[in-house]
Amino acid sequence: MSEQAEIQFGREICGDLTAAESREWLVTNGIGGYASGTIAGSQTRRYHGLLVAALQPPVGRTQLVSAIDEIVHYTGANFSLATHRWASGAVEPQGFLLVEDFHLEGSTPVWTYALADALLEKRIWMRQGENTTYIQYTLVRGSGALEMELKALVNYRDFHSLTHAGDWRMNITPIDRGVKVQAYDGAAPIYLKSSAAGCEPRHEWYLDCYFAAETERGLSDREDRLFAALFRTKLEAGSSATFVLTTEATASLNGETIRAERANHDVKLFQEWQEQNEALAGEAPSWIWQLILAADQFIVKRSLPEEPEGRSIIAGYHWFGDWGRDTMIALPGLTLATGLAGVARQILLAFSRYVDGGMLPNNFPDAGGKPEYNTVDAALWFFEAVRQYFAATQDAATLQKLFPVLAGMIDAHIAGTRYNIRVDAADGLLYAGGPGVQLTWMDAKVCNSRGWMQKSATGSSRPARVNPWRSTRSGSTRSERWPDLRGYSENPARHTKNSRIERNRVFKSSGMQTAIAASMSSIRRASEMTHHFGRIRFLPSHCR
Repeated sequence: MSEQAEIQFGREICGDLTAAESREWLVTNGIGGYASGTIAGSQTRRYHGLLVAALQPPVGRTQLVSAIDEIVHYTGANFSLATHRWASGAVEPQGFLLVEDFHLEGSTPVWTYALADALLEKRIWMRQGENTTYIQYTLVRGSGALEMELKALVNYRDFHSLTHAGDWRMNITPIDRGVKVQAYDGAAPIYLKSSAAGCEPRHEWYLDCYFAAETERGLSDREDRLFAALFRTKLEAGSSATFVLTTEATASLNGETIRAERANHDVKLFQEWQEQNEALAGEAPSWIWQLILAADQFIVKRSLPEEPEGRSIIAGYHWFGDWGRDTMIALPGLTLATGLAGVARQILLAFSRYVDGGMLPNNFPDAGGKPEYNTVDAALWFFEAVRQYFAATQDAATLQKLFPVLAGMIDAHIAGTRYNIRVDAADGLLYAGGPGVQLTWMDAKVCNSRGWMQKSATGSSRPARVNPWRSTRSGSTRSERWPDLRGYSENPARHTKNSRIERNRVFKSSGMQTAIAASMSSIRRASEMTHHFGRIRFLPSHCR
């Protein structure tokens, strides 16, 4: 693990607004919440913010704290550390000009501000498993003490939306060490606290904050934010002050303890990779440490009554949730390659609970609720993820637990399931599609004069047909050393005669052990075919 920052920028980048705004930072909490912005200190997207909380983990993401405006009083001068763009075109204040250095300390972003002869460091991190953001300021060097004022700008909106104040009045209540903000009756409370500062409640709307990236996307690009609290603190050289933004009434205010907890989490991730990759660890480039930490940011908890330690994978930041297809594609690289086989197991078991009609969910709505199943290939990627998990771990117990689910998925595809997804009895190819629904990896619909139609990878709006079963006729996968799974299949008596005959045809006479291995091997090939433009076949009759 390198002691030097692998990601670091000096004044030549930080002092150039265009360059600094093109570089974004991200910290996460393992349950879907995050904090993010640009290294300039500005926010160019509606998705940027200091506390974007997952109120229904890992979804229900809601922007609660937009920004902190810091003003430093030192040696008779005032220094504004924040950077804001306004709808008028103004950039004010311009705190990016004070940034001497930006770097990552593990997964924690660190800014160093040069204020006359003083150096002030700022760190931002989140506590794992909590919707809690910590912001810590440390006076590294100075000829005297400095005083700081910090203005907390809050919000309460779905992270896809924008706020326009109107006559909205939030309830801001003084509490011990800070304030409690209640956006409206029934809203999750926001706690703004510090054990090192005094706090005054405020209620002033800042109007027409501007998001340049939203303009580029052709979307609404401005909103209003509420100045809810003013903190004041004083720092001597070598001292720190920590500010806590949280949905937890009892969140710890001990910045040093929670910062050490985050650092230990980062180090443990790297150590787990080292233990699983001893031969590579000694020769690995120093930046591998940063990749391992980045991989962890996509892994989130998705608890279920049957799987309280269930996990999932965020498909991308900032606006994606967890998607079935993306989770299964990313699982080997984000978990198995990083030494987190236990996390891979939790993901597979959690998603097995969502299998319905032989299908894996396509995605989970941001607002919570039932998942959507409009995907033809997520089930195939599930088989491939299971295959790779077993190849890496030889975990027969988990495979045995998953086997009834896998067998049921095959049965469902043979019998036919949602969206006309079925195995064609004539040729054994997997058929899918119908009017008005997108099922492929593009997840796009295009409207023309004949109505909605599916947009395919080749530009043709026709349902894909792939062959997931053909290699079940081969015994070549015996060498993959799958365990004996006979006896773990579902009771065949509950299936129709035709279904049993078809499954027997698929599994042939080589036994369940070879059959499931061959099925997974063939489904792997099929899933690769669905992502290879030139090998998908279509039926034009369903383009309407």
